[in-house]
Amino acid sequence: MVDKYIFSDVSTCTFNFSNGERAIVKSPPKKEIVLVKFIPHTSRKNSFQESVVANYPDVKNASELAKRCNYDCLKTFTRHFKKHFNQTPYQWMLDRKMEEVQHLVLESDLSISEIAQICGFNNLTHLVNVYSNRFGIPPFRNRMQENKNAI
Repeated sequence: MVDKYIFSDVSTCTFNFSNGERAIVKSPPKKEIVLVKFIPHTSRKNSFQESVVANYPDVKNASELAKRCNYDCLKTFTRHFKKHFNQTPYQWMLDRKMEEVQHLVLESDLSISEIAQICGFNNLTHLVNVYSNRFGIPPFRNRMQENKNAI
């Protein structure tokens, strides 16, 4: 189980790692959004999963992810991916992207068009359709409902 926490107006965050290292993340001066995602660490090391998680932020699609993880064959990469993540690379990447989209919709003042652009959706309608199918409500309506509940 992974707990999700959302904090606002955080200026500094300190991470203490089990190996004794420490990292401090400070909020940018222009009050840009900082997203931090915690992915639970499995008890035994899995270099495949670590490679996927490490390379995911720098790629746009499953083919690029496979290459970054040193797989020349997308089919082989997908087979290994399903074994470790219980879903296809495309499904997993879309889940991560939609988590980010939902967070930006609910926690930022960015327009839905800006969010689509930031998250790599070339078509606003596609984003709205995927969001609506995934969360059962269009993004703008979800934002309005959350804002109304906060009052």
